[in-house]
Amino acid sequence: MITVLAVDTSTNFVTCGIVQVHANGKTKVLAQLSTDNVRGHMELLVPHIRECMDRARIAPGDFDSVVVGTGPGPFTGLRVGMATAAAFGDALEIPVHGVESPLATAWAQHVQDPTWVGDTIVVSDARRREWYHARYHARIIPNGLRLGTLVDPGVHKPEVVEQLNGEVTREILKRAGVNHHAGFSASSGTHEPAKPRVRIAAMAGAVAERAREIFSSDEWEAAPLIDGAHPTPEGLVLAAIQQQGGYLGLLRQAPPLRALYLRRPDATVPTAKAVSQALDFTAVEGQDGVLGHTPQPVSAEDGVAVDNSAPGQGAGGERVGVGVLRAEHAEACAEVEMTLFADESPWSAASFAQHVEAPNTLALGMWDGEKLIGFAILAINGSAADPEGEIHTIGLLPEYQGKGLSHRLLQPLLQVADRLHAPMFLEVREGNEPAVGLYESYGFEKAGLRKNYYQPSGANAWTMVRAAVEPDDGHTATDGSQSTVGTDPQSTTGDGPQSTTDNSAPRVILGIESSCDETGVGIVQINQDSDPSQPDLHILADKVASSMSEHARFGGVVPEIASRAHLEAMQPTMRAALQEARGIDPGFTKPDAVAATIGPGLAGALLVGAAAAKAYAAAWEVPFLAVNHLGGHVAVDTLVPGVRSDALENAIALLVSGGHTQILHVSGVGKPMKELGSTVDDAAGEAYDKVARLLGLGYPGGPIIDRLAQQGDANAIRFPRGMMRQQDSAYDFSFSGLKTAVARYVESKEAAGETIPVEDVCASFQEAVVDVLTKKALRACSDTGARVLLLGGGVSANRRLRELAAARCASAGVELHVPPLKLCTDNGVMVAALAAHLVRNGVQPSALTVGTDPGLEVEVPQVLA
Repeated sequence: MITVLAVDTSTNFVTCGIVQVHANGKTKVLAQLSTDNVRGHMELLVPHIRECMDRARIAPGDFDSVVVGTGPGPFTGLRVGMATAAAFGDALEIPVHGVESPLATAWAQHVQDPTWVGDTIVVSDARRREWYHARYHARIIPNGLRLGTLVDPGVHKPEVVEQLNGEVTREILKRAGVNHHAGFSASSGTHEPAKPRVRIAAMAGAVAERAREIFSSDEWEAAPLIDGAHPTPEGLVLAAIQQQGGYLGLLRQAPPLRALYLRRPDATVPTAKAVSQALDFTAVEGQDGVLGHTPQPVSAEDGVAVDNSAPGQGAGGERVGVGVLRAEHAEACAEVEMTLFADESPWSAASFAQHVEAPNTLALGMWDGEKLIGFAILAINGSAADPEGEIHTIGLLPEYQGKGLSHRLLQPLLQVADRLHAPMFLEVREGNEPAVGLYESYGFEKAGLRKNYYQPSGANAWTMVRAAVEPDDGHTATDGSQSTVGTDPQSTTGDGPQSTTDNSAPRVILGIESSCDETGVGIVQINQDSDPSQPDLHILADKVASSMSEHARFGGVVPEIASRAHLEAMQPTMRAALQEARGIDPGFTKPDAVAATIGPGLAGALLVGAAAAKAYAAAWEVPFLAVNHLGGHVAVDTLVPGVRSDALENAIALLVSGGHTQILHVSGVGKPMKELGSTVDDAAGEAYDKVARLLGLGYPGGPIIDRLAQQGDANAIRFPRGMMRQQDSAYDFSFSGLKTAVARYVESKEAAGETIPVEDVCASFQEAVVDVLTKKALRACSDTGARVLLLGGGVSANRRLRELAAARCASAGVELHVPPLKLCTDNGVMVAALAAHLVRNGVQPSALTVGTDPGLEVEVPQVLA
């Protein structure tokens, strides 16, 4: 018996449930929740999961697999479900299977009406006056039902959906020999084959009304319409079982989730502008990454991560791949069998078909392109309490042997048996030493010799046995007893925050950052040592995956691309961080709390990180903390040796990045901050990027301009300093005028037929920026009496900003704090650091119902609910 968590957020509905799959392939829903709330996916999904677990009396460690709908659907909601499912499975180290959401919807309708045999057209709202749609045909197979795809998932206007399905139906009728001159309403006689039965499964609301209007015409003979259709937990699991070739496939390790994107991101590559003839690039020619590249056109596939590979091809384009065997592959299997075992009663195509379709088998094939080159079939026999695995057959064409490909066939079978804690048996020909060696390398042992096993050759066979892998009661991903902080492992409501004030044990906090284009996972340990020379926190892991290169040709961060990149990078980054932490502290198993940036930041990007963090916290049964991104930039200072948190009880923070330029008054780490000033137009980092683009330089502009400025004269051009007049705001910034001044200066030189070294332009522009930044920051220190100035944000890595800030702080008697370069940009460590200080201060955990806030104010260090 397999216990599956199923979730879907591809429609207006927030859907989750717990489904058990029995050895005969039958399913039973233990608990399910489905709420129609188009804007509630982030707030409701994990609490729904916890409530379902409570109703079913299921603990996280009881799950064997996760299934999630991968769309198509509006990406705002879709990413929440996928991020949640991927994180939940990753925390528990169980497979996560993605399925087409329309297929799950079609399966849900067959659960409601098992007698239906015909076609199901699934339609849902794609916005922009379009529908997501697909069409499936139900047919009876020996052991049940299969839904074949007649129209692949697509996105079109309603009238195009009708047209496409009309063409499909006409083609079906044509092949069946039905006279269909006048559309669907006419046939030539009573002896002709029946026309296809079609029903419409439509999402509720306007979609259902429009579908009823379109498909109620005589042409469609009033096809029955199901109002309010959407994926259900049981439909999701049945779709996954079909996709995996049987219920045992749910235990097989799955490839990374890929959303079914049918639209490319709403972004265009900016038109390349001619670089001014007044700019002299002589001194910088040949320097890597300095000059911008000619933008390439955006293809239809840009940003689209859809695996269109054939069953035998590996995702990513590998030539040889492993996929699920189906009955239609039986003839090809028999041909391989004849090549391998011609003298030993080879299986027939009928035998392969029977074994492939059996409910208790996992049948895998290996393809080289379109050619089947091998197969492996595992059967699980016995009761659910005492299962037993038997490898019925495994074979690989001779020309592919000895290349390590057999491991790729065998390993998935072992994964399934190990997850069921089942011993494994097989027979192998005596004298086949390469095969015996392969099996022994995976723990098989010879148990006996069966005489004359293979017929008609009379060859003997070794019976080999691999002992069952016993359940690990102390599994690191499921043992809630080791948590030293936060919620009661038995509590599953997620609504009542618990105290986090137990100071008797070390605290390990994991932080997730996804506010812009970096996916960061950091792990810090709270230092319980009272030695003031030791930092408050120790870093156990700091891993960051950046999608910057994907944004370069657009000249700036594209929110949709950033969000998609977070979805793909989250689990690899998490695994790398956990591995690094365990390398430093072998006793570390899981964190005591999980924190995530909840805002401010890009809306879609925040959703991915926060949804994943909630799921990790729920699966590990530890508290969740929703924290402020800007507070993290301040807290990271306490990771620097020699810096204690009390040094920031009265300090000024100058946070400068591509999205923020702010002066903040800090009254302690984890305490509400006060914004004294910010930019009224472009952020400083944004101004760097725009000026770099104007000068024909690469992206991101900050590091390039900083590098060129070192070769230039900062006094060559006196660019204006924005908002430095007496009547201007004391702490606010403006950089749009500076950008315009650079453009006009270059234009004037070109008009006059003069040239100027580009490095002088860069140096003079940069000097104007850092001059204003440092003067206003020091003014804030003077006005507030703060004796510490902290630099944070990506632009704080700028060489000249650090240099000038150091000089001016020294003159003013202010202590300058600048984190190491790698901690200046966005990272998970800063999130973990802020959360660690909140935990030390005895805060309550955040509720799992908390939502993201792209405009979160600096006065809010943590969002509780």
